[in-house]
Amino acid sequence: MQRSTTELTAHPHLFYNTPVLLKLLRGTIKFFFEIAETAIMAVLIFLVLYLFLVRPHQIRGDSMLPNFHDGEYLLTEMVSYNILKHDPQRGDVIVFRSPDQPSVDFIKRIIALPGEKIKIQNGKVFIINDDHPEGFLLEESYLADGTVTEGRSTIQEEKVFSAGDGYVVLGDNRERSSDSREWGVIKKDAIVGKVWLRYWPPSAFTIIKTPIY
Repeated sequence: MQRSTTELTAHPHLFYNTPVLLKLLRGTIKFFFEIAETAIMAVLIFLVLYLFLVRPHQIRGDSMLPNFHDGEYLLTEMVSYNILKHDPQRGDVIVFRSPDQPSVDFIKRIIALPGEKIKIQNGKVFIINDDHPEGFLLEESYLADGTVTEGRSTIQEEKVFSAGDGYVVLGDNRERSSDSREWGVIKKDAIVGKVWLRYWPPSAFTIIKTPIY
């Protein structure tokens, strides 16, 4: 009776090339580790920038017209107030947590500082402080021509309002802005940072400067 056999053909080159396979495997693992390392570093850099240095914001609404328009993108820097410990100044455009919705950020302009008083009269803003106990008219060149500032429920027309230990903030578009005239002052710990740069759209790219009064 014929018996069948199964033959095996040896391929010694598979064994001889094992070092090549190991080298290829090590190279592949190293490649993926380098990608992971780069990704982790990118995430860490982003977190440092986002948490401590700058934060991107997009404007929603028209309360800061004519200087800031709906849909524009800004960078808010957090170095001046949080790291360098500079005090916010009159005229600074700031981002802060909403008094009613802390998870929502607002953008407004600082008008009165801690320790000062403000009075709205005849459509204008007057500031009372130690240097000007009789008050002075705030010349606001950044407002659109013909802008009238009216009192509201908290800062009322022709009544002196004290900022106490907070900041009075108003929108540049006074007619359409919900601001300190309604919900009072902003405390320093609610301020996220100072608006530093408008980067989008490219045609509106500019560094935001604090006005000189």
